[in-house]
Amino acid sequence: MLAALRKRLPSRNTALFWGSVFSVVGFYKYNSNESKKRLAFYCKQAEAVANEPMGALDTPRKVQVYIAAPMGELGTRKARLHWEKYILPVFVAGALDYELTLVNDTETINDVEKVVRGGVHSRVAEEIKEQRRKALELEEGNEELKLWRQAIVERKKDNEAREIMNRIGRAPGEANVSSWKPEPYPGVMDVVAVGRETWVEVINGLSEGATESLNYSVPPLVPLDSEARAQQEENRAISTSDAAVIDTAGTVAPSAPAEVVAPQVVDYDRFDSKRRVGLPAAAYIAHYNLTGWGSLPLRIWHFFHDQENVDLYARQALQVVFESTRRPARDAQEVIDMGRDEETQPVWEGQSLDVVVDPAVAASLDIYDTQA
Repeated sequence: MLAALRKRLPSRNTALFWGSVFSVVGFYKYNSNESKKRLAFYCKQAEAVANEPMGALDTPRKVQVYIAAPMGELGTRKARLHWEKYILPVFVAGALDYELTLVNDTETINDVEKVVRGGVHSRVAEEIKEQRRKALELEEGNEELKLWRQAIVERKKDNEAREIMNRIGRAPGEANVSSWKPEPYPGVMDVVAVGRETWVEVINGLSEGATESLNYSVPPLVPLDSEARAQQEENRAISTSDAAVIDTAGTVAPSAPAEVVAPQVVDYDRFDSKRRVGLPAAAYIAHYNLTGWGSLPLRIWHFFHDQENVDLYARQALQVVFESTRRPARDAQEVIDMGRDEETQPVWEGQSLDVVVDPAVAASLDIYDTQA
């Protein structure tokens, strides 16, 4: 009987194989369940903020989240997945409204596509400058700036209608131009940077926006396709009739070059008293981008120990939800060193990003203590 039972049992190699498979799968499922439990723990902590009562006239908090392409990547896909997996659930649980901006600018040189840095920098700087301009327009005696603001708003509105007309071939209705626009947030949105790359650009943008010139170039009127076609027909008719002018000596005189219209510049600096507006608080949430063969062992480790990532990233997101963690930056060096640990990853080898922040800006900047 024992001999017959022994024949039914699998061989040693088969038993080792299936035992290993079930062990790996079981360990992965255990890690997955533990990760979900820890994420649920941080979401539960965030719900305490969501359940706090609000006044009828209070404005819910809202943050501006910036995500740039991580070092070693050509797009924001991995950073967006990182945001959706570890950060977004905590924000949702804490009823923290957000506006997400993905910045992915690339260029191709000699058939090699490369990431162009600076997109977040320019956006943040322009946002701060716009806040300073609007503060100047509200000051007494600056009626000229108010008139310029009305002209700029009308020009942008006309350009939007012309762009839509170029796309659909007819003039859009008023509802079509304005219906897709969200209502502007009445307060100042704090800034959340995901990853060291984004943090550097956010700080550089805040510094530039708070210190550089406020002069604004009025956008030119977008030409309509119908006007462009009419102009081409007119130019073609002129070129066939009298392409060149013959002078009295019988030589051909070249036609006059087209007149270049200089853009109109609104001189805000003339009204600027260098009084600083309140800067938004900045929060850094890490993103250790593990890519390449050098990071393979660590990627395998995190595949089976993802709860460590949940503890790191979800905890930092929770610090943003808890507004009580907001505090003034100690000095410029603290702002510069924020997230520098990411540069120890293999993907950063031979590359670096420099934080350029004005000391006065760093002294007035509030940050969220996500590194505690």
